[in-house]
Amino acid sequence: MTDSVFVVRIALALAILAPLVSVLLIGTRVLLWRRATSERFVTTVVHSGLLVSIGAGAVVLAGYLGLIGAPVTGDIEFGDWLRIRDFRIPAVLLVDRISTTISLFASVLTALVARFSRTYLHKEPGYTRFFTLLGLFATGTQLVALAGALELFFAGWELIGISSAFFIGFFHERDEPVRSSLRAFATYRFSDAGLLIATVMTFEALGSARFSALGSAAALPAMQSTAIALLFLLSAMGKSAQLPFSGWLPRAMEGPTPSSALFYGAVSIHAGLFLLLRVWPVLDVSPIARTMAVIVGLSTAVYAAAVVRVHTDAKGALAHATLAQVGLILAEIGMGWTTLALAHLVCHAFLRLGQYLKAPNMIHDSHRLGHAHRGPSWLERRSPRLAVRVYAASLHRLRLDDLTDAMLAPMLDMARLLDRADQRFRRALSIDSGADA
Repeated sequence: MTDSVFVVRIALALAILAPLVSVLLIGTRVLLWRRATSERFVTTVVHSGLLVSIGAGAVVLAGYLGLIGAPVTGDIEFGDWLRIRDFRIPAVLLVDRISTTISLFASVLTALVARFSRTYLHKEPGYTRFFTLLGLFATGTQLVALAGALELFFAGWELIGISSAFFIGFFHERDEPVRSSLRAFATYRFSDAGLLIATVMTFEALGSARFSALGSAAALPAMQSTAIALLFLLSAMGKSAQLPFSGWLPRAMEGPTPSSALFYGAVSIHAGLFLLLRVWPVLDVSPIARTMAVIVGLSTAVYAAAVVRVHTDAKGALAHATLAQVGLILAEIGMGWTTLALAHLVCHAFLRLGQYLKAPNMIHDSHRLGHAHRGPSWLERRSPRLAVRVYAASLHRLRLDDLTDAMLAPMLDMARLLDRADQRFRRALSIDSGADA
């Protein structure tokens, strides 16, 4: 093993483990002392973990570019994560152009939000909880960015989803954040199911779920590769709030502004797009999946742009503006413009982060500077009646929540029916056992 490989190996481990250790330290202190932890201790521990992660990411980037010796690229082995007889899940991390970019930019953005939140959430009751979830999220993003196999990627994917749901329901003393959190969590579970099935199918088809093995997807039958690609696309659509799963995104604004900035402006909303960039060899051999990606992305962009024009809430308008750009990035990936999509993703994340963090001041700035007059749009000039209908539909966000509820209603009714039958069966068993006694 060369010196550069050894250094990159250590840096990869630190990038993932540093934020996780900060979470464990805070959790251990809370459990052992069973009292409120000081804000200084919490921020010091979390900031230290994030700074170590940033430094480690910079070292990995330097190793990839060949600045500390021979360039390091490809799979970096860490043994087995899990082994059951002949089945093994490798603990393998991947160093390439995409992983180094996403790892470093995600850790930098998380550190910026952590510094902003130190003042924004000062003396808030959930201060410790917020920073603990932030460390958990940072661990998940590093796993997603650096994973060399779909199994490890799925672990990071789950950490991001769990921390996202908890952030949406952060103010759990109110009903609406809890309902919004549950809706987002349910959407994530649907998305996770698609990714899990795609992972199993990839393993069965290629004999491995490593990203480096996806290059062999061209040898698969067209129907099989298309099915896997569509499942990956379905997972990305749910995670990145693409149509018809866009209804949960405005509800996610119930969380604190810093978490909204990090999750739904910068990092989490782009996780689905990163998945598609990572599994691009599978998409590349599936014209059907790529066409679907373009159609869904452009449809979402048009829908979100229409909603922005009628939205009166600052964070909600920003959420749909973000959604429009995410839809365009998805269309770019479907067209095969992966380098443009990666650059668009990173630049868009930095832009939205600043806009979300500044959202509380937008009303003040609007009152101070006044409202700019906007002339009639092209649609208003050509067809005023159609424009009214479009704006009315946009005002209700196409009633996506109602459509989703209508689709899920039969499943919920069946679940309630089974639950009632189970309760009657248990009561009958308890009566019979009581009579026998």
